[in-house]
Amino acid sequence: MTMADPYDQDDLAQLPGGAQDGDVPIEGEPEGVEPPRRTASAQFAVEAEVGSQAALREAMDPANQSLADALRLSFQVLQGVIVVLIALFFVSGFRTVQDKQSGVMLRFGKIVVVDEQRSLEPGLHRNLLPYPAGEFVIFAVEDRPVDLKEAFWPNIPANVTLQQAIDGARVTAALQPARDGYVLTRDGDLAHLKIVGEYEIIDPVQFVTSIDENNADRLVELALQRAVVHVTAGLSLQELVDVSDDTKERVRQSAQEVLLTLECGIDLVKVHMPDTKPPLAIVKAYGELQNAREQAREQIERARQNAQQTLIAVGSNYRTLARMIQRYEDAQQLGDEDVADELLAELYAVLESDESSGEVAQIIYRAMAYETEIESTLGNEARLFASILPAYREHPELVCTTRWFEAYGSVLNREDAEKFYLPAGLGSLHVIISGLEEIQEVRQRRGLQRRERDALEASMGGIRPFYRRSKDIEPGQARPLLEVTPQGTIRPRGTDR
Repeated sequence: MTMADPYDQDDLAQLPGGAQDGDVPIEGEPEGVEPPRRTASAQFAVEAEVGSQAALREAMDPANQSLADALRLSFQVLQGVIVVLIALFFVSGFRTVQDKQSGVMLRFGKIVVVDEQRSLEPGLHRNLLPYPAGEFVIFAVEDRPVDLKEAFWPNIPANVTLQQAIDGARVTAALQPARDGYVLTRDGDLAHLKIVGEYEIIDPVQFVTSIDENNADRLVELALQRAVVHVTAGLSLQELVDVSDDTKERVRQSAQEVLLTLECGIDLVKVHMPDTKPPLAIVKAYGELQNAREQAREQIERARQNAQQTLIAVGSNYRTLARMIQRYEDAQQLGDEDVADELLAELYAVLESDESSGEVAQIIYRAMAYETEIESTLGNEARLFASILPAYREHPELVCTTRWFEAYGSVLNREDAEKFYLPAGLGSLHVIISGLEEIQEVRQRRGLQRRERDALEASMGGIRPFYRRSKDIEPGQARPLLEVTPQGTIRPRGTDR
């Protein structure tokens, strides 16, 4: 079978007007004129003897049937794909927002208001236009952590522990800014720290319109780095190592100010500093440094307490006395003697007044008591000798004899004095004296009284409770200053006090 003209001569004769196959009427040409016939592109030649068009179609049916089946199957597959795409197209307009999530709905790239809110609440939401005309931007708004543990921490190899790095650290090994992280403190010291934070998105619309969600963590990290550098620059090394809640809050506020300036809808909730250390080279000796600083603080505190106790012991008006003394010393340094004398007089008046208390009052009391003692002893004797001086100049032997007999009598008149009479001219004599029992009792009683008096003086800070003034002394008569009452107390002799 070969390709030939599909129409035989009988079929051509049946065409209207006797037109041949392939003839196309041309507008403007006169009817009855046959146009030129094109060359056939394909010819069917049937070698077998087929005498009609029906026989030819019967020969072509298997090929046409196969092509029709293939086209029909392809069309069915195409219909299924179209149905699936249409279903996906409409389903893409629905989106569920989980808890701790939020976002926005976009329509042709613009934010759509949903339930009078531009941000999406948790639940199922439907966009009237599926993707790509309608779109959802969903993201987590809570519990978003950031970790800057490497930003300000020394570079330690993975196979080396922190303690091994500390043990192997050397003072001569310098830090490399491109490799090691650190901060600079107020005193110029270096320090290392780890810092982690947690933030949340409080304004999803502002967040979407300001930054890309993939860059949110990096933005917060940069804000935290800036805050750490600024805050630690105002802290000492000790304050940074002993990190407090106030320091963490200052870092958080400083980073939050940066985020507020950027208007990105991010709120930095928490900041933690799990570890802070000085340079590893001095960590080994840091324990001793810490102890030394602690001891220094204790010594300073003890010194302050001692100073306070000393000032309180001076008296309640120690501030007034300190100012007056300072003014007096300033006047002396300036050489103003008149002002210095006036200030000294005022100072004496304050010291001797009832306003004085504490150790100052005790010192003044002892001084006045001592003055009274001098007045009552040496002063009285000086006046006594001054009174007998004229008689001594006229009759010195008589005065000396009289004074000797007075001293002799004052000794022999003591109740604890024992008298022994020996014959004259006896020479040397060794005598064993036991003494009278009455005299021994008197001596024991006087010794007990003396010890009680000494104990009383010691309990009162060495201040003698009683002194005799010159008016209490009778010239030419010596007597004990104190006596013991029947109740066992001590009082000035001859008084009822």
